[in-house]
Amino acid sequence: MPHRIACFAALLVFCLLAACTPQKPYSDSMFYGNCIFPFGPDPCDSDMDICQAFREVFNTTYADAKTCRAACNVVFVQQGNIYLGRNCFYMIDHGGNLCAQQCDRLYPKQK
Repeated sequence: MPHRIACFAALLVFCLLAACTPQKPYSDSMFYGNCIFPFGPDPCDSDMDICQAFREVFNTTYADAKTCRAACNVVFVQQGNIYLGRNCFYMIDHGGNLCAQQCDRLYPKQK
């Protein structure tokens, strides 16, 4: 029994340390690859164009993660207007979420 408790405690400590460690930013190709292949149904025929729009956010350097996420939100709204009624919201939402995650990864201390 004490052995199981020790193993559980070690696992708990490992998980806590892993959760507190900042994640490395996606490479450009990793971001794009994760974006164009969303989980679940994908009825949108414009995945590549939508993901490219979110990818363009990272051509600029921002003061902090908040400013970077604001740029992601601008692209989110623009893409929503462009693809309105074309069954692409799932893809736009997926790209926006990845964009915000990348901002947090690029600017971890400035969240």
